Amino acid sequence: MRSYRLLATTFLTTLVVALPGSVCAAAPAADGRAAGQAADGPRAGQLANRTGDGPQKSVRLATGERVDLMRDGTGSGSRFRVLPAGQAARAGRYAYASVGGTLAVQPKGHRAQTIESGSGAQRTSLTSTAAVYPVRLTINSPGTVAFKILYVWNRQTWTFHPVTDEEYTPNGNVQLPNGDYFAVALYSDPYAGGSYLLSRTFQIANGGAAVRFDQSSAKETRIAVDDTTAGRYTSAVWISVPSGDLAGFAGGGTEKVYVTPFALPGVSLRLHEILLRRGTSDHVPSSPYRYDLYHSFDGTVPSNPVVSVATAGLARTVTSIRSQARATNGWLLSVPSTSDSSGVYLPSPVAIPSNITEYVTPSQSFWRLVHYRQPTHDLTLTQRSLPAGQAPGETVGAAPFAPRRSAAVASTRDINRMSIYEYPALSDAAGNLGLDNGSTVAVNLTSGSQTLASATGLSPYQPVNATVPSGSATYRLTHTVTRASSWSRLSPEVRSEWQFVSAGIRYQDPLPLLDIDFSVAGLDAQNAAWSAPVRIDARASSRRYGVTPTLTGLEYSTDDGRTWVALPVGASADGTSVELAVPAGAAFVSLRATATDDSGGSLRRTVLRAFAGPASQYDETVGIKISQVLVNGGAPLTVAPSGAGQFSTRFTATTTAGVAGGDVYLYRGPYANPEAVLVSESPAECTPATTLTTTCQATFRIDPRLSLGRNALAGEWQVGIRALGKDRKSVADRHAVLTVPVRRQAKLTVSATPTSVAKGQTITVKGTLTQGNWETGGYDGYPGQVVTLQFRKAGTSDYVAVKTATVDQYGTATVKVTSSVSGYWRFVYGGSSTAAPVTSGTAYVRVS
Repeated sequence: MRSYRLLATTFLTTLVVALPGSVCAAAPAADGRAAGQAADGPRAGQLANRTGDGPQKSVRLATGERVDLMRDGTGSGSRFRVLPAGQAARAGRYAYASVGGTLAVQPKGHRAQTIESGSGAQRTSLTSTAAVYPVRLTINSPGTVAFKILYVWNRQTWTFHPVTDEEYTPNGNVQLPNGDYFAVALYSDPYAGGSYLLSRTFQIANGGAAVRFDQSSAKETRIAVDDTTAGRYTSAVWISVPSGDLAGFAGGGTEKVYVTPFALPGVSLRLHEILLRRGTSDHVPSSPYRYDLYHSFDGTVPSNPVVSVATAGLARTVTSIRSQARATNGWLLSVPSTSDSSGVYLPSPVAIPSNITEYVTPSQSFWRLVHYRQPTHDLTLTQRSLPAGQAPGETVGAAPFAPRRSAAVASTRDINRMSIYEYPALSDAAGNLGLDNGSTVAVNLTSGSQTLASATGLSPYQPVNATVPSGSATYRLTHTVTRASSWSRLSPEVRSEWQFVSAGIRYQDPLPLLDIDFSVAGLDAQNAAWSAPVRIDARASSRRYGVTPTLTGLEYSTDDGRTWVALPVGASADGTSVELAVPAGAAFVSLRATATDDSGGSLRRTVLRAFAGPASQYDETVGIKISQVLVNGGAPLTVAPSGAGQFSTRFTATTTAGVAGGDVYLYRGPYANPEAVLVSESPAECTPATTLTTTCQATFRIDPRLSLGRNALAGEWQVGIRALGKDRKSVADRHAVLTVPVRRQAKLTVSATPTSVAKGQTITVKGTLTQGNWETGGYDGYPGQVVTLQFRKAGTSDYVAVKTATVDQYGTATVKVTSSVSGYWRFVYGGSSTAAPVTSGTAYVRVS
């Protein structure tokens, strides 16, 4: 299995506690060790070598897009995904290659950024004894090839030979011994349009050579479906060689990819495409269906590499994605499981909650993710392969969100060292493992009266290491996850309190911890209970083989854990199933359960706000007051039909606890089921202003066709704010703290004829009023609106209203006036609920 390590400035740190009783939360020292860490202890970045599901690490590309390396606990290889920048709907076109342990990602128009593993550098074809000869690689393109990726493999051994790139030219150079070779070139051509994945075979026989990639021989490749309402949202096209290396393109939406036809045993051209209803955008993910299509040309790429697919021959299923008691948007991502060592997850926008009809290439296995809004909450779904025809549906994101045991990642002990790492802390009830990247973790490990490790404010990826006595002892471990996000009102705190007996017996022995899993039947798509009773299931299990767990208690709370009501525990020793009629006045229901085992272990697990209740989800102000909310400096938001713009929001939070973080979001329509949601690019930046007040600011970026996508979304939007105190108890959650007009930009012209007249003659003044079209990116006439004609006498500064006019079906207004003195004419439009006010330029008329 290949485990990639990002070569980037951003990295994760490990928290190390070296001595019993000490507390350490220091950043790594210059040599990579944490303060107080022994030279042989775990290094910063050790986390990157862990296996398991979910993101391993992230890095920003030059375009602002984000690359996430995905852990894989199945042994089938690491995968990655590229997420859009800011509020963009999708990632742009990028080339990528996984060759010899190095992953290169090259956004269109930029240099490649490399992601390297420690295992790949050893696989190279150069030897010290073979004579080598210079080979020049050249791309024959009518356009300018400034950035490209070039690779060469030996066709007998399939070892690669590194190519030296000549930047800003179509050339590269490589030293090769005698043999048969296969070469690949990846680049985008701004002149011809599209991206090119060209290949060549050639031989070296006792001399150098010049190898040319001919762009004119490339053919478009794609998967064509018979559904005329569907359009390609994003795609990946790559060449795979027998060694497991690959090189190709992904992202870019409808941008075309051209490939060189070839016939070469063992080499494949693979296509993965996501198709959605045409016009679907990131913030208006209205597509009721998703095509997840894959095809592989194995050994031969024909002269017409287009695959035609009939919808009737695909697998068909419905995937239901539940929200976390608050509607939002997100992404559904997938990657085909192939023999390649790495693949790229392709995202498509989804409304949450929603039911999505999926059409999938039958008998092809896919890995999948659900990605909620920033800060990201990821759910790693089970690998899936469906037969042709109708298949059973699947529900994703069912509450409660709580810890679930992962076969690949768990807290462990290595003789006298414990590593506390409870990775899948916010998984759904179906067992889809997940966590919230914006959550924080607190860990406390004790034995008797001695504190062995204690830390707060950790990221969910940070393990805590502690040195413990090698003999057997009883330990108490508390692990608490807290979060506050604009798109979720569930599981703001999940706490596990363990007692266990452990001895340092063998290398990397999992800690003998208990687990309790919850599930609740009878919830709706928002994970809310209504008048009908729900059924709550709680099950205990042990991570130690041969240990018998017993569920000893189950309770619920409707006041966020201030008081608890016991539920009956059934006859089954390891679990219970009980009906609960949720009180009509409950907005949320919290769950708490306890369990023991026959080896001296116990667990109490608490999930605050495990699911929503029938009562209205009220605004909350507990210890934090929100005031001085300002959006766009107090001005309405005017959005042009094309080009990205941004605006900022700010608010003041008053609390004695201090502010740990905040979040701002805008939504259009009813709170429970909004038409669209806009979320800030990142959580709000909060800066203390006084001892009691903190100023928080968040930035939004809007690309109208991608972020909005529908003209009907112009109008009044609501501003929601959430803030969390440093004590993790103080919270403010306001739904509609402010109303903000979001309007389409308008344009208004003016002309006057004639431009020179005698006094008393008639002047014709014309103007055209248009408003921006967020769906097309242009401007359309705005009929039926009233504009005012104004006049300013030459030599003065004040305009006087003369007449009003209603624009016609083309947006044109015509006014006839009698000339009296020289001066300036203009039209003024006062705006509407959906279009911004605008004033035209001026038209000068000389009167003699």
